[in-house]
Amino acid sequence: MHEKVLEDLGLTKTEVKIYLTLLKVGQTTTTPIIKSSGIHASKVYEYLEKLIQKGLVSYVIKANKKHFQAANPGYLKEFLREKQQKIKEQEKEIDSILPDLQKIQKEGNITIKSEVYEGLRGIKSFYEKALSKLKKGETSRFMGGPKIANEKIEGYLLDWHERRIKKGVKGQFIYDYNVRKYGKIREKMKYTEVRYLPPKIASPMWIEIAKDLVGIGCIKQDTAVVIAIEDKEIANGFLDYFKLVWNLSEN
Repeated sequence: MHEKVLEDLGLTKTEVKIYLTLLKVGQTTTTPIIKSSGIHASKVYEYLEKLIQKGLVSYVIKANKKHFQAANPGYLKEFLREKQQKIKEQEKEIDSILPDLQKIQKEGNITIKSEVYEGLRGIKSFYEKALSKLKKGETSRFMGGPKIANEKIEGYLLDWHERRIKKGVKGQFIYDYNVRKYGKIREKMKYTEVRYLPPKIASPMWIEIAKDLVGIGCIKQDTAVVIAIEDKEIANGFLDYFKLVWNLSEN
């Protein structure tokens, strides 16, 4: 029981052994401490020094030898008070650095949210998410637009554009050259600008940008997938690419 209380106070098991030994034997050299506590001789001086620093052990020199003595047990309450005072000081120090630590945590734990949408239904789910991100006056941007995508889900896309326009969301769309048939339909839509990539550029993939949401889609005859990334910095990076291509594209 004594040992546990002293350990809870902040002493190590070895320090407790030495302190209790000194209480029992009184003022003594290291030899009785070693015999009584069972601590290796090479470690005794190290732990005695720690106890001296804590004010729990003192010594006198007799005949050129150090004789150690345990402090009065009543000092343990003072030792505890000093420890409590130290804790209060540490609390103040922690309070002073908490804002900086929390800032570091926020900066260090930036996560990039990503999802994968598969199949034609997955493409539609992504488009619904993109539209939900945008408010009146904001812009949906699209680059690529493989012909096969329009052939497979043109009915859904026309409905999506109708809802986009009703919501007051603008559109800037860069289509593959061979999708002009569908692009011409979009050109007549309200709040909509359309441009086209050069004839030699045709790909089964496309990019959609809606605020901090980016979708990288790919569609083939039997496969369709959209990788969605939600991250402001990444979206801004794709937006820069989009603007560059937009300025180089044909009306």
